[in-house]
Amino acid sequence: MPEQIKELSVPETFAQQDNSWAFSPKEFLMKYLRYLPWIIMSVVLFLILAYVKIRYTTQIYRVQSSLLINSDHNNIGDKGGKFDELFMNQQQVNLSNEVEILKSRIVLERVAKDLGLQFSCYSKGTVRSSLLYLNVPFGLDMARISDSSRAFSFKVQVINDKQFLLDGSKTPVAFGEYFRVGLDYFKLVRDTSISLQIYNSPDFIVNWQPLPAVADGLAGSLKVVHLNDESTILNLSFENENSSLGRDVLNTLMAVYDSLIIEGKNRIAFNTLRFIDERLKNLKDDLNGVQNNMEDFMVRNQVFDLEAQSKNYLGIMSDGEKLKNDREVRLNVVEWLLAYIKDSQNKFNTVPTNLGIEEPALLQLITEYNKLQLERDANLKTTQPGNPMIVGLEGALEKVRSNIYQALLNVKQAYLIAGDNINKQEHSLKGQIQALPGKSMRLLDIQRQQKIFEELYSFLLQKKLETSISSASTISNSQVIESATIPGNLVSPDGKKIYMFYMMLGLVLPIGIIAVIELLRDKVDSRSEIESRTNAPILGEVGHSGDSETLIVSRNSRSFISEQFRIIRTNLQYITGKKEKLVIMVTSSFSGEGKSFISTNMGAVMALTGKKTVIMEFDIRKPKIISGLDLKRKAGITNYIIGMSNFEDLVVKVNEVDNLFVIPCGPIPPNPSELLLDGKLEQLMEEVNKHFDVVIMDTAPIGLVSDAVNLGRFADCTLYIVRQGYTFRKQLVNIDELHRQKKLPGLGLLLNDVKPTGGYYGGNYGGYGYYGGYSYGAKSGYFEEEKKAKPVFFLKRWWKRWFS
Repeated sequence: MPEQIKELSVPETFAQQDNSWAFSPKEFLMKYLRYLPWIIMSVVLFLILAYVKIRYTTQIYRVQSSLLINSDHNNIGDKGGKFDELFMNQQQVNLSNEVEILKSRIVLERVAKDLGLQFSCYSKGTVRSSLLYLNVPFGLDMARISDSSRAFSFKVQVINDKQFLLDGSKTPVAFGEYFRVGLDYFKLVRDTSISLQIYNSPDFIVNWQPLPAVADGLAGSLKVVHLNDESTILNLSFENENSSLGRDVLNTLMAVYDSLIIEGKNRIAFNTLRFIDERLKNLKDDLNGVQNNMEDFMVRNQVFDLEAQSKNYLGIMSDGEKLKNDREVRLNVVEWLLAYIKDSQNKFNTVPTNLGIEEPALLQLITEYNKLQLERDANLKTTQPGNPMIVGLEGALEKVRSNIYQALLNVKQAYLIAGDNINKQEHSLKGQIQALPGKSMRLLDIQRQQKIFEELYSFLLQKKLETSISSASTISNSQVIESATIPGNLVSPDGKKIYMFYMMLGLVLPIGIIAVIELLRDKVDSRSEIESRTNAPILGEVGHSGDSETLIVSRNSRSFISEQFRIIRTNLQYITGKKEKLVIMVTSSFSGEGKSFISTNMGAVMALTGKKTVIMEFDIRKPKIISGLDLKRKAGITNYIIGMSNFEDLVVKVNEVDNLFVIPCGPIPPNPSELLLDGKLEQLMEEVNKHFDVVIMDTAPIGLVSDAVNLGRFADCTLYIVRQGYTFRKQLVNIDELHRQKKLPGLGLLLNDVKPTGGYYGGNYGGYGYYGGYSYGAKSGYFEEEKKAKPVFFLKRWWKRWFS
């Protein structure tokens, strides 16, 4: 036993301890180990929830494709020359506009119509329904629909290959037979090439939506992204639960977009051809009129061959005539263009180019005007005519049209000036041939008009042929880099992220609850809390007793709690020294902390050393010693103080333990505090010290009344009881104040009712059994096991151990 006592470090247990609390990982782990099952159960539960979420969440796949938008065309033939002009070389494209066109409703409606996406079918499962595409067991044929802008849905339960039930009806309907839903008539056509055995359930949901609604749904799943500013490649992706549907949507979308570009170019060619056809019709009429005039003139005037007469003069005038004819042709083209620009019906049509006018400024304006017209047409596919952007484009068109008109007037004026110069030269020549007959001059005029009309007619025929060739060979400026393929990438649910999230949630939730519980916990929970809040020495700890009897310690008792009291008895020697006579006062903060239990067993453990020991029941207001030992009450302390009993009448023998006696409190007086100040109390204490070696004073709680302070003058040391899970932490401040101010003699703390919950024991507590020492546990076989009132079911014991 002396060696065991040595292991109880005196400086650690009884010396003045530092209030600063050093964090110990091992102590922290042992303290919160009892919550580990809750955390494990929470993590497992949330992982199960994550599995359920992943299992029954609709899987979403992402299908991708790439589309190259060429900023210009490089056609075969003469690059950058005449042939490029005939094909109307493309200008720099605006990729933002192309993205909006791809996502526009009109384009997506064409995609939905081409793929027949207005009709959709779902296969019902136990928890969720799956979208069917390409493997639908039947088709929907609408005979009559009352409102094409309203969506509808109905349920179908297939009985066999020939019949089905509609919306839970008990009457079978045959495939191919028309049935009525509201005001609409439909029929389902069975596709016998698809077996019904491949479906988990014979139940299906049939949906029909108008094209705008389908287009909106496609737009929500479609993403078009411009990869970077240095490229003209667009990345298209479509997210849907059916990757085959996503593949077909993207491939069809790129095909529809390609056809829209070709349609736009063909529209320009069509307007040019229409303009040429109108001019050719007028020229044909003019040319016929000139030919008729010449025939009439030659017949009437019998003019058949004037070449010989005017041969000399024509040689001189030929060069001037050629130049004049060229100017006349261009002047007519300018007149036609002025009329075309001025005509309000052509307000939003492109202006024909390459009609022989070689004015750079005018050609640049016409090119800019056609570009704005095409941009307006492209934007009208995604916006309304009243949109500010459209209005701005129309204003820009009006300004450019005005500039073209003014430029044409300037060109016309230049041609007129040049024509005047040619006329002056011609007039000079005519003066030299005035000798020729007037008939010859008239004939020459008619022939000149005929030649002009013939050249202009040939010119327009050539332009018509070139434009037709250009229109026939029109190609799109988009190119599919990568077509959409299946299977797509699974984007939802992301199993890894869901498991990680739910596992973290399973950890954070119980830890958060534990943290809140710990924040709200206001009771003393461990020895380390006492050491961190007070410098008062701790004499020892007493474990939880499941025994119904108060007296635990006896001569032959080897229970764990009995050994704890023996250790406390030994530890008292470091405070009291080797006094022959010893008075121990037992108190606490308030009732219920185990003073009477500690007093009784401390008296028994002191009596076992052969010292005559008495327990004085000074808790006059609420005495428990006599009742706890199952003794009969008799005269006590209050009787002695008021002079109604002698000392010999007070002492009661405890039969279970030799040398142990009790002095009861006696009748409860109305003024206990004043009674303990009576002078007779000192006489009583003198008598007690004379007849007994050890005196245990069980006093009232110091936190409620002042009895303990008054009785402290008789004591050599004080056992202050702190009960685990019962004493408030704030009481430790009062205890530390009592210790520092020395209001109680030899104050030492005793931690009572310590329970082995969640790893409390086994820490560095410097005690015996649970607390280290020989490293023997309470159930190691070294101690005598405590009595058990009733056998406890294994799971119940496990639950109480970890979750109490």
